[in-house]
Amino acid sequence: MKKSSPSGQGITFIQRLFNHVNKKPIAWSKIYLATAGALHRLFVEGRRNRAAARRKQQDMPLSVLKSMKLEPGDIVYTPSSESTYYAGHMGIIGLDGKVYHVHPYGPVFADTLDWYLTRFYEGDRFIVFRSKLRQVGIGAAEWVQEHCEQVKFYRLQTNLLSIERNYCSKFIYQAYKFTSGLDLWGRKFTPMKQGFIYPFRIERSSDLDVLGTFYK
Repeated sequence: MKKSSPSGQGITFIQRLFNHVNKKPIAWSKIYLATAGALHRLFVEGRRNRAAARRKQQDMPLSVLKSMKLEPGDIVYTPSSESTYYAGHMGIIGLDGKVYHVHPYGPVFADTLDWYLTRFYEGDRFIVFRSKLRQVGIGAAEWVQEHCEQVKFYRLQTNLLSIERNYCSKFIYQAYKFTSGLDLWGRKFTPMKQGFIYPFRIERSSDLDVLGTFYK
């Protein structure tokens, strides 16, 4: 009868290689977060803290947001912070009242509002937007529910027509653009249909009303 191999022996080169590869994304994510965090604190955090002090009179606590009756198509936006990897994040309310959002660990989640808010850190800010045309918002909400399963990968891809490779603000942009033609980007849909739809671009859209600003 063969003796059992000592711990660590019997692992093939291929297994060790895969173990090494699987660890690399974790290491790179730590480097990214450390670098992004340092730059964010240097160039953004001071300005944001000063702005936050001024907003204390207008921002409402999260309990008010939780008690609101959000409508299909409403957009919940969180500006850049550590919990959003310093890029900002947004989700859209579906017909079922859940928050649909494309996420790196998803690629798509459909969360209750309460659960969605737990994904963010203390001190994060939330801005809620609503389309000025109610039917447009309902159409967008219906679209995200019908197409969320088509999203297969979280990718910062420039192809504005691709649903399979997507990210949070692009998915919301598509929901409005593909149903009503409403362009939340604020610029023309180029013939090449290429570009990045940053969350702050949608924040600045003149086609949306601000329902309120909230802090956690």
